[in-house]
Amino acid sequence: MVQILYFAQLRERLGMTREQLALASGVHDVRGLVATLRQRGAPWADTLRDAAQVRIAVNCTMASAETAVADGDEVAFFPPMTGADPMLRVQHGAFDAGAEMERLRAGNPKVGAIACFVGLVREINDGAEVKMLTLEHNPAMTEGAIREIVEQAKTRWDIFDATVIHRVGALRPSDPIVLVIVAAGHRRDAFEACVFIMDYLKARAPFRTREQTTEGERWIEARARRSSRRALDPIGPGRIVAAFR
Repeated sequence: MVQILYFAQLRERLGMTREQLALASGVHDVRGLVATLRQRGAPWADTLRDAAQVRIAVNCTMASAETAVADGDEVAFFPPMTGADPMLRVQHGAFDAGAEMERLRAGNPKVGAIACFVGLVREINDGAEVKMLTLEHNPAMTEGAIREIVEQAKTRWDIFDATVIHRVGALRPSDPIVLVIVAAGHRRDAFEACVFIMDYLKARAPFRTREQTTEGERWIEARARRSSRRALDPIGPGRIVAAFR
């Protein structure tokens, strides 16, 4: 079985966010998988007909028609990115959390709560002293994944908007690495949506992370994704903010 994810306009056209599919005999690459999906007829045949309008990634890596696909793989379909969103950014430089909160709430008198999370590079991780963290990503896929995260939060909670900023490149201990801000009318929606976005971001956004410690270098992305997979489970209202009442 392969796990297939659909993002943005493709999700809306096809009427689903994800599915599991058993690979037919003889299907071993992206070309074969796309052909299998198109055989379903409308709207699949039309939506996946033009390669220029669809981007595909296998296990968080941009794929071509010849890229191999096997049981256990994750295949993501998403449209080309059409422009930058100032509220959803991937950048090398630092961010100003206070300024971003002001930008999010500006001009909306209905905002009654803002939840803000700032993630930092750990100085100690798994007992080892961290010297540097380096994050890599594919811009097209990452931006699409972050946009999808925020869209899901908006369908689950009554929020006005959200800001998500994730840094890439070389970072040192205590450097801020990720910012999530959610504006809502009430604290419960803001808290729950903020936690959901951050957990889902950690589990699904396609970053590759290399950690340099006093004991050597290691890639930590795969391990982090396994430990965060529980974040993909639906978070029902009230489960995560009882302590704030």
